[in-house]
Amino acid sequence: MSSICVIGGANIDIVGSSIDPLQNFDSNPGEISIAYGGVGRNIAQICALLGENIKFVTCFSGDSYGQSMKEDCKRLGMDVSMSSTVEDLPSSMYIALLDNNRDMKLGMSDMRILRRMDAKMLQPILETLHEDDIIIIDSNLDMESIEYIAIHAKARIAADPVSAHKASRLKSVLNHLDIFKPNQFEASELTGIWIKDEETARQNLDWFIEHGVKEVIISMADRGILLGTAEHKTWFTHRPINMENATGGGDSLLGAYVASRLAGKCPLESMRFGISAAVISIEQDAVRRRNLNTEEVNAKISDMKIEEKTL
Repeated sequence: MSSICVIGGANIDIVGSSIDPLQNFDSNPGEISIAYGGVGRNIAQICALLGENIKFVTCFSGDSYGQSMKEDCKRLGMDVSMSSTVEDLPSSMYIALLDNNRDMKLGMSDMRILRRMDAKMLQPILETLHEDDIIIIDSNLDMESIEYIAIHAKARIAADPVSAHKASRLKSVLNHLDIFKPNQFEASELTGIWIKDEETARQNLDWFIEHGVKEVIISMADRGILLGTAEHKTWFTHRPINMENATGGGDSLLGAYVASRLAGKCPLESMRFGISAAVISIEQDAVRRRNLNTEEVNAKISDMKIEEKTL
């Protein structure tokens, strides 16, 4: 049975959402929540909820946060047996500040613990995977780990660049990527082309395909999502989102897309499935998001009012 192996970060997410428009250099009244997150963990969560055979590989701290997060991953159905425990560093943490429209304005992360992932840890993991499997990595991993996976993995590789700053870590391995999902800022950081119309959208997709990526997905917030392959270049739009929490929406998009591709669906069908999962996730808080399932995602595809334009 084919499986998905996510290799990446697991964080304690602290999210503050402002009630009024944000004021810099001042205390802003808002609502603050704490949840388990991290790009890798979020992607692994959506894959597990969608019923996939999912392995999650990360570095958990031996502190109380790390051990409770590890147990939660198990409850969600992830196999974390090949993750490591680090005793002398704190759990990875991420702080996000949302504006009064529930969109992220600032984030900060402390992911020093992931530096403990190295070739010695990765080698036995990669040896368990086959050509029909899919590895998903995030660029919270350092360059050494990313390049080791790219060179030695027999499985297909999908990747999320995490941020515009970290996107450069993936530039040297683009030709090893089967699936790549940057947002519009991360894509432009790599291509040098800002997406402002259909022509620049096509140029971005062409750039990634020419650099060896087989399937590229570029998320553009309320402007929609681009999908590019050697055969098709498509601009997807959908109904407006009733935003609850944008954090993790892109992770849900990639996780659901990969799960659908693993199931043998074509890129266009997988993108519709991914859009449905992402919108549902964004319209729910972190607690309700944990109840997502394949039946709900499929049932709500028609509600998304997805339109597709060939570029």
